[in-house]
Amino acid sequence: MDLFAPRSKNDWKSWHSLWKALPCLVGFLIFASQAATENDAACRQRTSFGTISDCERSGRSGYHCSYVFPVDGEPYTGDSASDSYRLLGHTVVVYYDSQKLTMISLEDFAVKSRKDRNIAYIFLLMTVALVAFVLYSKVKDREDSKRRAI
Repeated sequence: MDLFAPRSKNDWKSWHSLWKALPCLVGFLIFASQAATENDAACRQRTSFGTISDCERSGRSGYHCSYVFPVDGEPYTGDSASDSYRLLGHTVVVYYDSQKLTMISLEDFAVKSRKDRNIAYIFLLMTVALVAFVLYSKVKDREDSKRRAI
């Protein structure tokens, strides 16, 4: 099944095929927004030492760890993805946004922002490539239609 094949002979007049790039554009917007949020948090980032209270396998390539950490003498709990298994009671560095204590991670926010920004660029590149391919197909179909009409 050809996803880019025209629905009819006159489909070059329709812009329907451009909708195929929408999922890539949505992916770009989501990851770009997340990267911007993490970049802002990196400016206000603070660290604390936390203690792992639970760590479970999550998906194919990672773990999900819960931990307890102090901020100004008050205990807070958090959970984050981790690339490695952490033992119960293991001490870890916890990164948190000093203005928004709901943003907590076991990874530096600047590093997370860079990773999300790179993924956003990939989605943007895919969007541009799909739009260019659809537009090229439209032009090619239009030229073929004109040649057949002559």
